[in-house]
Amino acid sequence: MPLDPRVKHSDSNITFVKIALMANTASIKILLNKIRWMLYENASSVWDFILLILGVPIKVNGTLNEDNKKIILYIGEFLPPRIPRLAKWTKRVGNYSTLLLCHKRGFFEKFSNPDIDQTILFRNKWHLKRIIKSLPSLYIAHGFAPKSKAPYQAMQFLKKYQPNTPFVADYQDVLAIYYGINPAQRWLKHELPYEKLCMQHADGIVAHSLEPREGMKLWDIKNKGKRLFFPIYCDNDSFSIPKKPFASDDIHMAYAGGVVGSHRDKRYFGDTQFHWLIEYLTQQKIHFHIYPSPTIQRADYEEYEQIAKQNDFFHFHHAVSQTVLSQELSQYHYGLMPFFGGSSDQSALKAKYATTLKLFNYAEAGIPIIVGAGVTYQSWIVERYKLGLVIKQKEDFKDIRKYIEESPYSEQLKTVSEQREALSLQKHIPRLIKFYEGLERNIHKTN
Repeated sequence: MPLDPRVKHSDSNITFVKIALMANTASIKILLNKIRWMLYENASSVWDFILLILGVPIKVNGTLNEDNKKIILYIGEFLPPRIPRLAKWTKRVGNYSTLLLCHKRGFFEKFSNPDIDQTILFRNKWHLKRIIKSLPSLYIAHGFAPKSKAPYQAMQFLKKYQPNTPFVADYQDVLAIYYGINPAQRWLKHELPYEKLCMQHADGIVAHSLEPREGMKLWDIKNKGKRLFFPIYCDNDSFSIPKKPFASDDIHMAYAGGVVGSHRDKRYFGDTQFHWLIEYLTQQKIHFHIYPSPTIQRADYEEYEQIAKQNDFFHFHHAVSQTVLSQELSQYHYGLMPFFGGSSDQSALKAKYATTLKLFNYAEAGIPIIVGAGVTYQSWIVERYKLGLVIKQKEDFKDIRKYIEESPYSEQLKTVSEQREALSLQKHIPRLIKFYEGLERNIHKTN
């Protein structure tokens, strides 16, 4: 990133050398981490396979079905923050018990919440099978993606041990949308068959974006009748009131979510490399704050920490939990979604139909959103509900003040505060509960 007269230059040459070295070593750190998890999973599989053959059970909380409450199981490999939010509101409105099964490497405490009655972390396929074999009778199994291997395995095990339990496949991101159904990446080639199988054989699909609809077209899956379109929505418990008075000489903008360094291949990660935005905002003396997702490995953001040490207008924060994120974001004036076409090789379908939780996090914080026109569906939501501004092209961020001053800031705040009620989980969760009830009636009628 070019130097700027408003940026601290002390030891800057040393700092940029450090950043270059970090970029060279970050990929190695990430690769070693993948190898470590692969070795752990393979080694533990031998042990759990033996215990499964011997019939050794897994201890499950005996109070799950206390007072005859129906149990909803949430199962997946990597826990997305939308799932604990769903679990909390489903439990609150429908009076269910909730159980979470998640792979050990994909569980992030900062995404979870205390409303989940029990969390069990599985370490491999055989451990997952042992757990499912030990479960009490379930009402609904709610499998979450984007990785679909573990949900598909769970669906197969449940068909054996609890054939009358409806299985829901939950999608926000659909892997087939990123690069099509014949991608070059080996890991995607391995995962995609499970995604297709989940979509084909699940009793119902909960779609948090428009991607599942397009994914089913790519997979040529005709049965679309058991699909619920359920945008992520805002968590009413997280509604906050913005704290910082607006001043044209002290503007603060925030971004919460995925971020990677320059060592990552731009073809795949260009959308979340924000060096250009740091430069544009610094030149205008606008403060830029980044809150990385808890899922991001430190190797991916070390260079941003170094940049922040040299730049008075760029601030890199620690990841925070979902329970306090809106309070953190409410300290700033705008939430950013700076996404435009051409930043990576991801398909046009991905940019057109994707959605992200950060959009709703910003609304929860009560701050207006600045979104790039490259994400069509998300920019439509911002325009439709008057949640902020849509910026046509990346270069417009060079003079972002011109756009944010088009209407009084107090009016922008008032509109966000009003509109987030229409996009709240409290309002919409009964639709999900009704969907569950319909699936249960249907499966019992069929069997």
